Amino acid sequence: MIRFLKVDLDLIEDENLTANELRVYLYLLTKYNTEKKCAYPSLETISEKINMSLSTVKRAIKKLEELEYVTVEKRKGLSGNFNIYKDMKHFIDNTSIDKEVTTEKDINQEIITIEKIAEEAADSIRTTENKIDNHQNVRLARSVTNIDKSKFAKTVLTMCDEEIVREAIRSFKTKKGKSATFLIQLVVDEYFKAKVNFSNRLLNLLKSGLRNPYLTQPI
Repeated sequence: MIRFLKVDLDLIEDENLTANELRVYLYLLTKYNTEKKCAYPSLETISEKINMSLSTVKRAIKKLEELEYVTVEKRKGLSGNFNIYKDMKHFIDNTSIDKEVTTEKDINQEIITIEKIAEEAADSIRTTENKIDNHQNVRLARSVTNIDKSKFAKTVLTMCDEEIVREAIRSFKTKKGKSATFLIQLVVDEYFKAKVNFSNRLLNLLKSGLRNPYLTQPI
């Protein structure tokens, strides 16, 4: 049987995922068993099939679980421990198109289709990452801290008012803290000083990244 995967556009444009994390997630989606309501490829199989190191696969799965894109259940078997992947957030049911595979050409077409989806998705993420890296606020922050170590901080800065960011950077230069997260905390302080509300998207990102679910609007 040949299977075509329908992918949610929100997933392709998801700024929370790196290209490697997306590739792992797409592979898990293609292996989802609709009858058993889970996927269960081994870590070694994932690593081999998408040509990615085992350690990178493990990190990607950990991130996917943290984002609640998938639930990972660890099981014990006769041959050792293994994972079961359930509750995939972006799985779209009843959208697979099945047809008989009668030739080797059909089988190769299946492989090409899945690889093309993953490649296009990875290209889209790389484009988004480049836009973030070259954003004016990120470039300003780069002059005072190692902003490239924090994807969260860079993403936040792209959503912030430039004048508020500049004010936070001026304050940052006088403080002892030098981390990217500390700069973001100063940006939040400046929003409150200026009595400017966050966008809903920015507020939700700050609550998650700063681990402060009680963060509210300045006014």
